Parts: sequence; C-alpha cells; structure tokens
Amino acid sequence: MSPSDPGFPSGVVILGGGIAGIAAALELLDAGRKVTLVESRNFLGGRAFSFTDVNTGLTLDNGQHVIVGCCTEFIAFLDQLGVHDRWFLQDRLRIPVFSRNGKKGKLAASRLPSPLHLLPSFLAYPHLSPLDKVKVVWGMARAGFANRDDPELDDITFYQWLRNNCQPERAINNLWNLVVEPTLNDNVREVSAAMGLMIVQEGMLSSTRSGNLGYARNGLLASIGEPARRLLEERGATLLLGDAIRRVVVSPEPATNGPWDSVAAVELASGRRIVGREFVSALPFSSLLRLLPPEVADLDFFGRIGRLEWSPILNLHVLYDRPVMSLPLCAFVDSPLQWVFNRNAIAGDPAGGGQLVTISVSAAWDFIGMPREELAPVFLAEMAAAFPAAGKANVLNVTVVKQREATFRCFPGSGSLRPGPVTPLPNLFLAGEWTNTGWPSTMEGAVRSGQQAARAVSRNSRL
Repeated sequence: MSPSDPGFPSGVVILGGGIAGIAAALELLDAGRKVTLVESRNFLGGRAFSFTDVNTGLTLDNGQHVIVGCCTEFIAFLDQLGVHDRWFLQDRLRIPVFSRNGKKGKLAASRLPSPLHLLPSFLAYPHLSPLDKVKVVWGMARAGFANRDDPELDDITFYQWLRNNCQPERAINNLWNLVVEPTLNDNVREVSAAMGLMIVQEGMLSSTRSGNLGYARNGLLASIGEPARRLLEERGATLLLGDAIRRVVVSPEPATNGPWDSVAAVELASGRRIVGREFVSALPFSSLLRLLPPEVADLDFFGRIGRLEWSPILNLHVLYDRPVMSLPLCAFVDSPLQWVFNRNAIAGDPAGGGQLVTISVSAAWDFIGMPREELAPVFLAEMAAAFPAAGKANVLNVTVVKQREATFRCFPGSGSLRPGPVTPLPNLFLAGEWTNTGWPSTMEGAVRSGQQAARAVSRNSRL
C-alpha cells in the first residue's frame, strides 16, 4: 500500500517540512502516532536552509539565523536532533556596537545578577548621552514590570510605549531599535508594544544568560535539515519530499455548499492524493490560504489570518581575498549594515586565505526592491568605511539573498490575528511561527508552534 492509496494509514499528515513541521512530527511520534510529512522541496528546514553558491562553490545559508539563550525549546530541539555540538552559544552576552562616526561600544553581560547584569555596559555605552542612559535605566525598569499580556499593549506601537515612558529619540534609535529590529524584523515604530516588551523581558532581563547569542557553526542544512531527515526516517515517519501540495480537499466538497466537516486529503503536484485522520498545516499563512477551497478560506477564522503581513530580510555574502575583520560579529547604529558576521570565525576558513562576511539587514524595505547589482556597491562602500582593511581588499564575489516573505510582522493588532492550533475544521490543526505562540517569528516560535499543534492533535484523538 502506497501513500497515494485511499486507505493509506498515514494517521497524521503534516504539510510542510520546516522547523514547525519537524517539531510537530517528533512530538507526534513520541505520542505513538503514524506520521506522513509532505514537503515541496527535496530537503527539510523550511526558511532555515543552505545552498551551494554557483560562483564560488561555497555552502551558504539563505540568511544569518541567530538564537539567544532564552530560546529554551529550540535548544532542546537541537538536543533532540543530536546536533547541539554543531551550534555555538555565547557563555556571556557580548555584542560590539559601532557607529558611522567611528565610535565603538558594546552591549555585554557582567557578573552582576539579573536584571543588573547589563548595567555596566549601559553606563559605558558611547552611543548615548549621560542623560539618555539615566532614562534608559528608568525605561528598562518600567519594561521589566510591564504586563505584556495587557490587551491594550497589542494596540499601540512599542515606539509609543517608549515615548510614554520618557525614552528620547537617540535612545530609541541607538539602543531599543538595535535590539528590536533584528529580532522582530521591523522597526520599533512599527511593532506592537506587547511584542517589543516580550523581547526586552525575555531576551534582556529574564536572566544573565537569556541574551547570549548563538548560531549554527556548519550551515543550516547540516545543522537542522539533514539530521532532522535522518531522525524522522529512523523513527518511522514517511517523508514525501520534492512534491508540492496543490490543494487541500475538504469533505464534503465545497460544490455541495457545505457545511464542511473535515479535511479529507491533500492533492500533490505528482497527482498523489494523501489521506489521513488529522492534518497539521505547518505552512506559511499565505501558502495555506491559497491551498484551501475559496469557500473555506473566506470563513472569518481564516480571513483574520489573511490580514497578517510579511516583512523582508536582505543578506549579502561577501567574499574578500583577505581578512577584513577580526570580530566574530558586530552591530551598527545609523548604518545600513545593521549586523555583520565573520563567517571565518563562525565556520572556519572557507576561502583559502580569504574571508567570507555576511551582512544581514532586517526590515529591508529600502533595499528589497533594488536590483542586486545596485545593492553590492552600497554595502561594499559601508564595509570599507567601517573596516579599513575592507577598502584595501579585493572583492571576489557578492551573493545577494532577498527574502521578501521572511517573517510575519508584529504590527499593532496582529496578536488578535494569530490563531491557536485548532481550526473550524475539526481535523485540521495549525503550526508555524506565525500562530499564537507568544513569540515573534523565530525558530523558537516555530518549535513551540509545532509542539502546540501536536498536542492539540493528541487531545482531539482522545475525544
């Protein structure tokens, strides 16, 4: 019996092989369920993947993915995959922060107990005035005691909350946005106060280790996708890779005018029809809505999901003929560079004496529409200004990666649009970092969403 046979005992069918789908599959396998996972590409990992650059032959990640110490479920997920040693995590937070005018500072955790552990670096931070620093300490105290679950905080921007709590523009631009923009992939002026406070409370104030930065040492495919595939296959999951989902079939068909009781099957590009008892969609929200019958997608529940929006990320992988920076990473204020990662320090020398640098730009609205050939000169000039050695080095290759739909936006009101795992179709469940996990669009949120969906399936099965 094959997965295309009507009686194929697939149990639970998972749509999408990203981190959320993998996490859901593992949780369901732990519960003793049969799992079939369908993924349009030939590999797992979703939006966290690697590819071979055609010009250099180097393995590059689609973007520089970063975790922090408070990503407890994702770190446990890495342990589950057996790849903890393929990831680096700082033992103490340290982020060098540069400005265009040459000032160099840092955000770093001291040995003081939380939440005082960041205080020494705030006091020495050169990108704020003395008065700014006093107001930031006041703002951090206010943020620590704020109830981010207050519904009113989902209706205003974090910028409004900061201004209401005496934060000056320079502090907002040079500190608060430095933290918020890369984690929420949007400017502090666009995100909800609820999610901005979540980042501050969990990532900066919850413990001395909560903000420690980490990243994959050997590429995302080798650190997530490939080990996840091996583990799922070893545990008996059926993986249908390289076969895109063409539509979700509901029963009865919408042509009968409903009401629609459940999902009957999914149809794939190959013509296969996959049936199951329950279905977990771990797809991006926009993809799911395209696959549902229009009459179902128009239901109010799914209509709210359709009001979510995407935010773009831009990454440039620059290969120099010599070393141009010694730090493993650094952040910038008042510069298009935002964050720069030294891939040699992260993954070893990939270029025979040269250096590979990744420039990561969040909320890349100003650049995402520019032609690739126009982007490189802009950022190479900024690199030359920030790192004198970069101005003297030869650029061997620039690979530009645009992700227009990188993360969902945490704009005011978005919290009420994010659904839980249960849908109006009793055997369709939702996973994906865009669902209501309490976290922004992160790998941590993806793992949590997969776990939530799997547990909802298990509860449904017991009814």
